[in-house]
Amino acid sequence: MEAQFSVKIGYDIGFVQEEPNGIFRQTRLEKPWLNMEAKKLNNLQGVVFGARYELDNFATELDFNYGFWTVKGTGINPSLDRNETLKYSMTNGALGFGVEGLFGKLGLGTSVHYHFFSQKGKNSNSGSFVDKSNYLSERIFLGLYLKGSKHTVLALRPYMDIPFGNVNLFFTERNLNDRSSFSKDDFDYKPSAFGIQLLFFNGG
Repeated sequence: MEAQFSVKIGYDIGFVQEEPNGIFRQTRLEKPWLNMEAKKLNNLQGVVFGARYELDNFATELDFNYGFWTVKGTGINPSLDRNETLKYSMTNGALGFGVEGLFGKLGLGTSVHYHFFSQKGKNSNSGSFVDKSNYLSERIFLGLYLKGSKHTVLALRPYMDIPFGNVNLFFTERNLNDRSSFSKDDFDYKPSAFGIQLLFFNGG
């Protein structure tokens, strides 16, 4: 039986569904002077770091994932006759614990994550706003492990992240747009994700 402890660090991109009821599309329509970036909310990108303990054909991990998406715009507000800048970000941090079975260069695992979900914005004329919420998710992943050097392993890890419940983006809608034809329930958002991680493990 050979045990190994390693540190991991890597890059994560998770593909998510677009925001409900076209929040950012509506902002571009209502405030064309902002020249807001024509970006779609369809992915969160960020970093992952943590630790891994491996024993024979079994491994456990403790890690933290951090993904974000941002959009911004700036221009002259005609009603105020002065410059206006808007910056908005959505972030999703997750503390996770996982287990994995190893089959040669392949792995199959699952993990549970506690998420720190945040909606943040700053308007140069109206000030800042922030809203935070939490939820749990289960992640199922595959691993392909490639030896880099004696103490380094490179891994590709596609995954599916399944949340237990929704978050709500009405806070973002209320701060960015002026329409009143929707209720808070119309902005429930399921933060599920399909993604892939590029990971480096370094250990003895």
